[in-house]
Amino acid sequence: MKNVAIVSLSVLLAACASESYITDVTTESHTEEFAVAEVPKPVVSEQGTAEGVSEQNVEMNVIKMASAEEKKVVKISPQTEAKPAVTIIAPTDKQTAMNPRYGFTIQVVAVGSQNKVDQFANQLPKRDQPIWENYKVVNGTKWYTVLYGDYASRYEAAQAIETLPAEFKALKPFVKSLDSIKNSEYPTLNKLN
Repeated sequence: MKNVAIVSLSVLLAACASESYITDVTTESHTEEFAVAEVPKPVVSEQGTAEGVSEQNVEMNVIKMASAEEKKVVKISPQTEAKPAVTIIAPTDKQTAMNPRYGFTIQVVAVGSQNKVDQFANQLPKRDQPIWENYKVVNGTKWYTVLYGDYASRYEAAQAIETLPAEFKALKPFVKSLDSIKNSEYPTLNKLN
């Protein structure tokens, strides 16, 4: 059976390859013809104008431009009335307490208990600088960080690290942005002094 299929396939292919194979190709073309409609021309009178068109009609539909002499220049003068002056008043103590300034601080140490926070806070210098604690959970462990000072710039905070006692410098304190604490998962700062 396989031999018959192979032989018949080769005969068929041989027939296709022979020179006696003729192909008829025919083409058709089609053209459409359209009639052109006549457009009537306007009837022109002896005076050279079309019927129904008069000087009055033309004047109504024509926009006249003003001459340079007819154009008027309008000058706008600035306001003569002076606006009242704004007075800036310094915030009250109550307003300052309600809106603490967010600058930079020093993270002195991170400890695992409230008792150690109190020990470190009592040993820090009290030079009119605030001392804070910040509670947070990291990888399931409770941490309390002791933060010292409120500085306007990162540079001022870094300079303040140099004034800390040697036992605190050995803990490798670093500058931290109060704004980063404010925007963290644990934004609570408890003032200790």
